[in-house]
Amino acid sequence: MQLSITHPNLVSIAASHFQKGSVVVFPTETCYGIGTIGLKSNEKNIKKIFTLKSRPFNKPLRLLITKQMINKFIKVNSKVQTFLEKVWPKNVTIILNCTIEASQILSSLINVENPMKLAFRVPNHEVLLEIIEKVNSPIIGTSANKSGSTPKYDLLSISKEIKSDEIQLWIDAGRLPVIQPSTIVDLTNSRKPILLRRGDFTLEEYFEYLP
Repeated sequence: MQLSITHPNLVSIAASHFQKGSVVVFPTETCYGIGTIGLKSNEKNIKKIFTLKSRPFNKPLRLLITKQMINKFIKVNSKVQTFLEKVWPKNVTIILNCTIEASQILSSLINVENPMKLAFRVPNHEVLLEIIEKVNSPIIGTSANKSGSTPKYDLLSISKEIKSDEIQLWIDAGRLPVIQPSTIVDLTNSRKPILLRRGDFTLEEYFEYLP
């Protein structure tokens, strides 16, 4: 199924697909992403994400959340909480330890080498945030391209590279503007942030909010 991002029932339809464990292609503020709900009960389809992208299983995936999910899924103290609320939804992925509660419901396939250490991002995309809020669980969000290939900014480019019959829903927002991938920072030790990838967003100015 392919739906325009302007479809009046898009959010409800997309949320229903995610809740059923469907594989979905969707627009973000950077490029098109591909994902599915990140729960233990959906590991069959999480494996499909790795397979579709030819992605090694030891290469962690990223979770897309809303700000309201921070306390439930991420282990934070008050300063880290302030930091996250100041930074998100800027274009930055942050690696953090998840909560015990999160580890009990999220799939260990997301990071097979350390299931308690996960990459999170709050997307700066209004429709995608509405979908995640309605799903009420984190969704996997990785770029919709083969591993090692370039990000894709339109559905035709994706369909040429990824096996389409495994994808239950395509959300069409037309051709997206070319924007750099997100900055990535490892904040598992909040006193020593590690910048893993520099995107178009400079994070250092926000470090003042950390311990």
